[in-house]
Amino acid sequence: MSESDPNSERAPIPVGIAEYAVSTDERPLRTSGVGSCGVVAVYDEAAGVSGLLHFMLPSAQGAGESRPAAKFADTGIPKLLSAVEAHGGQPTRAWAKLSGGATMVPFESLEESVGEQNVAAARAMLAAENIRIRGTDVGGERGRQVTFMPRTGELVVTTADGETRRW
Repeated sequence: MSESDPNSERAPIPVGIAEYAVSTDERPLRTSGVGSCGVVAVYDEAAGVSGLLHFMLPSAQGAGESRPAAKFADTGIPKLLSAVEAHGGQPTRAWAKLSGGATMVPFESLEESVGEQNVAAARAMLAAENIRIRGTDVGGERGRQVTFMPRTGELVVTTADGETRRW
């Protein structure tokens, strides 16, 4: 981040794989190692509450009881939305941005890659919660680092080959 960036002095809140976090003070949220995984950023501008989820797989079905909810889109997104709500946000007023879903290793036995399945699952879960998607940076073949900037509403995506996109 540059010195002119209003968030440059604030270290981002780290979000690991199969984790989520919430920011209530405009502090950025950041995750890395995003390949076929999915990333969902949710923001309720009126309340100033944002959240970021880094999930690995589309569904927890058949995964057993000891798995972390944030590992899956179908259980992680509701957990993220509950956390946003617990911090004063209203998911029905929020919007989302999606990233990830790369095809890192193609498997010919799959009709859709894991990345494509993750993106489809996130879209379906957000639609079921009536949360509009304001932008996406999905697909491709390269990993990403994703930072959500609550102050501006931007998602900053840096690919493994060094390209940076803001939207």
